[in-house]
Amino acid sequence: MKAILFNPARLLVILLSIILFSCSKDSNPGYPKTVKIEYKVTAISGISGPLNLLSFTNETGGNTDLTNQALPFTKTISKRVSVGDGVVLSLRYNNTTTSTPVSIKMEIIVDGKLVKTETSNSTTPVIIAAIAHVFS
Repeated sequence: MKAILFNPARLLVILLSIILFSCSKDSNPGYPKTVKIEYKVTAISGISGPLNLLSFTNETGGNTDLTNQALPFTKTISKRVSVGDGVVLSLRYNNTTTSTPVSIKMEIIVDGKLVKTETSNSTTPVIIAAIAHVFS
């Protein structure tokens, strides 16, 4: 039987090969990049007034807050994004007639493609909803 001897040089070559060939040179192709982001909020039913607060991620990565915002709402921005960056669209609506069902649709569209949508249905006095998209 042949004995296997520990060879540090062979081990080093094996480890370097694993490291070099397992790492891709471009793990996030195309980033950072500038994208067109469209935010949409639509009243489907039961809305009797403006949203108390509407907030969205703006071009600089901060939030833009709008009060007493009428629906429908659409806003398009251009933003430079990297992998892991996120955008958020949120709202608050005071339902003055709690017996009336309210339905509000929220959408985030990136470069013409719908990436996130949600419809909030409620009869509660205060409706708070939010959606987010993370770039990957």
